[in-house]
Amino acid sequence: MDPSTQAAPGYYVWEVPEKSVVVHLNLDVVDRLLPEIMRGFGAVRKRGAEVGGILLGTIEKGSRTIVRVEDFEPVTCEYERGPSYLFVDTDRDAFEEACQNWQPDTSQQVYAVGYFRGHTRDGFSLGPEDVGLMDRYFPSPAHVALLVKPYGTKVSVASFFAREGGVFPPTAPLEFPFRRRELTGEEAPPRRAMIERTTLRRAPAEVRSIAPEGDSDVPEPSYVNPSPAKSISRPAWVWLPLSFVFLLLGVALGFETGLTMGPKPSPGAPDFSLGLAVTKDGDNLSVKWNRDSPAVKSAEKGVLEIQDGEYSKPVDLDTAQLRYASIIFTNSTKTVRFRLIVYPQTGVTVMQEVVWRSQ
Repeated sequence: MDPSTQAAPGYYVWEVPEKSVVVHLNLDVVDRLLPEIMRGFGAVRKRGAEVGGILLGTIEKGSRTIVRVEDFEPVTCEYERGPSYLFVDTDRDAFEEACQNWQPDTSQQVYAVGYFRGHTRDGFSLGPEDVGLMDRYFPSPAHVALLVKPYGTKVSVASFFAREGGVFPPTAPLEFPFRRRELTGEEAPPRRAMIERTTLRRAPAEVRSIAPEGDSDVPEPSYVNPSPAKSISRPAWVWLPLSFVFLLLGVALGFETGLTMGPKPSPGAPDFSLGLAVTKDGDNLSVKWNRDSPAVKSAEKGVLEIQDGEYSKPVDLDTAQLRYASIIFTNSTKTVRFRLIVYPQTGVTVMQEVVWRSQ
C-alpha cells in the first residue's frame, strides 16, 4: 500500500486523488495554530486581520511526495497595507530571516516546508502576493501553502495548496475543518499538555511574554514557545498593532456591572469579584480586570464576550492573558456590553458583565 494512503495516528492526512503531494498535518499544530489565527481574526472588527508564518516539518520523496507538518513559526506583519498579510520591506526582512533560520541541515529535526496564512478576504485562494512569496522562498514542487479561513460562529476551514506542473490551483483543491474535534472526533488536549510537549526545535525553550503589566519583578507568563537558535526580533503577538492591544489601563468610568456565581457568598467567604472595568481612552475603550482576584488567579481559561451593536465577538483568554494582560477595543456604537467569564475549577463559572455607555 502507498504509505501516503495509510492511517497516520496523530495526524490529519490531506490527500487529493491523483495529485503528487500528500500532507500529513500533526494535530498538535492544528490545536496551537488555530488560536493564533483566531487572535488575528478578533483583532479587527468585521473582517479580522490575517496572520502568517512558516510551516516546519519534513519532506519525503517517493512515488508521491509526503510533506509532514510538525510545527510552525509565526512571522509578524506591520499591517501598513491594511489587515491583510501583505509585506512591506521590513516585514519581508523578518520573513527572509525566518526562512534562513529553518533551512534543512543536520542540526535540527524539522525545516521550512512551506507557508501559512489566515484568510479573511473574499473567496478562498492564493493571492498574487502569496504566489510571489512561495516562488521566492519555497520554489520546490514539494513545498506547500496552507490557508485557514476563520469564522466566529462556525468551525474554521483550511486547505493546502501544492504546485502541479509548476502552477498552483486557482481554488482550494480540498477543504477540511480546521479543528481536532471535527477531524478525529476527539477534543484537543488541555493547554498544559500542549505547553509541555516535546520540542522539535534546536534551541532551549523561552517564555513568551504577553505584554505583562506592572513591575518588572512580576513573574513572566507560563506560555512556553520554543524559538530557533537565531532569534527573530518581533512583537510577541502579531495583533498588537491592531484594534486589540495589551497595555496598562486607567480608571473605569460610565459602566454598569453584574456578577454571577450561584448564591451570594456568606461573610468571610472568598471574594470572587472579577473587577471588570471599562475606560474611555481616546477613540478606544480600555478593558481590564482584577488580576489578583482569586477566581482569575486560579482560572486556566476565560472568555471576554463583546457586544457592540450588531457586532459580537468572543475573545478566548488563556492563563497568561488572564493574569498579565488587558485589552483595548475600538467601538462603533454608543453602548457596548462586555462579559468576562472565567472557569476557576471544574463545574464552577464566574461571570461579570459591564455595559459601557457614551457620556
